[in-house]
Amino acid sequence: MNAVVMCESFSGGNVLTRRWGVRLKLYWCSNCNVPIRDQICSKCGAAGRELRVGEPGDIRPGFYGDLKIIEEGIVNEFGTAKLVSLLDLESSLFFLNKVPHVDDMREIIVGGVVVGRLHFDPDLMCWRWRLSKYSSLLALNEGLVKKFVVDRPKPLEPVGDEGRDGEQAVIVDKSGYPVALAVARKGKFRVQTLFKGEPEEPIRKRTTFEDLIKSNDFWLRTRISKGVKNVAIMSRKTGLPIVVSYSGGKDSLVALHLVLKAGIEPTMLFNDTGLELPETLRNVREVSEAYGLKLINADAGNKFWEAVRVFGPPGKDYRWCCKVVKLVPISRAYKSSFRGSVLSIVGQRAFESIDRSLSGSVWRNRWLPGVLSMSPIQEWDQISVWSYIHVNKLPVNPLYFEGFERLGCYLCPAANVAEYHEIKKKYPDLWCRWEEFLRTWVAERGLPEYYVSKHLWRWHNPEAQGRRRVEKWAGITATSWVSEFIRRSGFEATLLKKNSEEVSVKITPRLPLDSLLSQWRVLGYKYSLTNELLEIKSVNGILQINSNGLINAVSSDAFEEVITTIKLGVRWLKCVNCLSCVNWCPRDAIKIVDGRPQVDSSKCSGCRICVDACPIAEMLVEKNIVTQLLGNPRSRGRRKDVVTKALSILSGEGVRRVSRRSILYTEEDLGGFIDFLKHIDTAPEDESP
Repeated sequence: MNAVVMCESFSGGNVLTRRWGVRLKLYWCSNCNVPIRDQICSKCGAAGRELRVGEPGDIRPGFYGDLKIIEEGIVNEFGTAKLVSLLDLESSLFFLNKVPHVDDMREIIVGGVVVGRLHFDPDLMCWRWRLSKYSSLLALNEGLVKKFVVDRPKPLEPVGDEGRDGEQAVIVDKSGYPVALAVARKGKFRVQTLFKGEPEEPIRKRTTFEDLIKSNDFWLRTRISKGVKNVAIMSRKTGLPIVVSYSGGKDSLVALHLVLKAGIEPTMLFNDTGLELPETLRNVREVSEAYGLKLINADAGNKFWEAVRVFGPPGKDYRWCCKVVKLVPISRAYKSSFRGSVLSIVGQRAFESIDRSLSGSVWRNRWLPGVLSMSPIQEWDQISVWSYIHVNKLPVNPLYFEGFERLGCYLCPAANVAEYHEIKKKYPDLWCRWEEFLRTWVAERGLPEYYVSKHLWRWHNPEAQGRRRVEKWAGITATSWVSEFIRRSGFEATLLKKNSEEVSVKITPRLPLDSLLSQWRVLGYKYSLTNELLEIKSVNGILQINSNGLINAVSSDAFEEVITTIKLGVRWLKCVNCLSCVNWCPRDAIKIVDGRPQVDSSKCSGCRICVDACPIAEMLVEKNIVTQLLGNPRSRGRRKDVVTKALSILSGEGVRRVSRRSILYTEEDLGGFIDFLKHIDTAPEDESP
């Protein structure tokens, strides 16, 4: 399936948009009144009809917290909760399905029909309700909305005046049937959605979780059998210690239980980023104690709050936090607890994101080459996950029942404003701390206040499509990306000269020569310092760094030499003591002394792994300073030769060959894959992670 298609952008131009690599095929059993994954219901034997919902169709059961939010949205929209009872949401199972929206939108499914869409309005900061064909008829009958009679409405056609922004009105034909939905913008109602066919009536039959489980019995048993079998095969063939990466979420809980079901007693690994919710921390302890499992805590401590002062807020396109509070603590936890490779069981599912839908069920992270990861629930949907939890009475995190869909770092930039809204309501102290930091950080850099109020901090690149969409929707004038990057980083970089063999750059403020003297071996094999000019010779050419901020390189790869020089200087000035460089140096040649990196020239080979691993270098410099030199706010991708070199040095030739492949193994492929593993695990001890 193609992962990329052409589509129309928000601004009207054509842009490349990625597609889901998977899509659920859902059915609805009219007899049992529940969704089913197989076309034939396991409970009654009847054939289900196809249930059409938005991609990827990973619907989940609704809980009391969801019902509370739905009621809030309906009251915000119509001033009354009457529609809640009319939709039969309180007496039977209902389901939610996330669909694309400027922030957060969920289709609400009752009795096999999408009865409406719950969505969050980030301008008004509240939940709202978007009518479907069925609920529009109910709203009309109750006098909750205005109506206009238009026999053949056209998209965006004006149909009436005197509407408040966002107000809905139902368009009916001459016979009184709803044919379209209109929404008011700037006082005018315009056609937003055209309805097709007759209003479909939801099935009115009370159902329970047991009905859902029995109707999907064969499907669930098949998923369980395959998951347990794959774990057992990988464990037996690799002979590696088993670690379950447990997050405190539902998916990793199911993955853990499948491992236990396979007769394996794993070690639990939890990454405490310092940004976890209290219920998550409690759940991790409770699960470890309930199953009597050893728990390793990869604790980031206060690293995020120390580093954010240097990096600024993380972004969807600026995820320095993942390395600082996730990758480094996890890597160090593995190194201190295990000698050699491990098999990590992860609760990853294809339906969580487009990236994960394009992933296989077995993989390696290039920065954790000693860790072979697999997900026994890669193909599972949320119906299967929640059914498994219910059948086995697993100790799931209670936050799910309160309406939380995603658990993890509570201020993650990948989250929606709707999620921040719920966090702020339940944990005002946590959110207040983050918001206070944002306001201080923005004020110190002279950035506009709406950077915080409209949550634009979630994008690093001012020209990112998502950020531009929010700015256009909120009526905000975009800022200069160059000015913003200078303010964010504290550095201004000017390209003075660039040709095939020579590059000159001016950087302000200047980089202290001490910053490079303490790391010169990373750049070359010989240096000299005369009259405030540091000259370093490498196999590629000569670097000259002047105390006034001028950097000049004459080399076959001059631009990269200048960039590496800047990275070394900036990381020396702004080191956050994350220990990435120390952790991944293959020769133990670098230490952090008095908060600054110091390289032992007698040990350093000049491999530059410490630069590739450093989040200051790869995030702050690449995205704020290198972009200035390239004249493009979109940061460049990591060069393939750098990745290849890093993998080779970190892992040895055997691991590099495996890691660079797209590992999309099925059960039949495991035999060949195990042959690779045998080669990897017999590598010399000094080459092991």
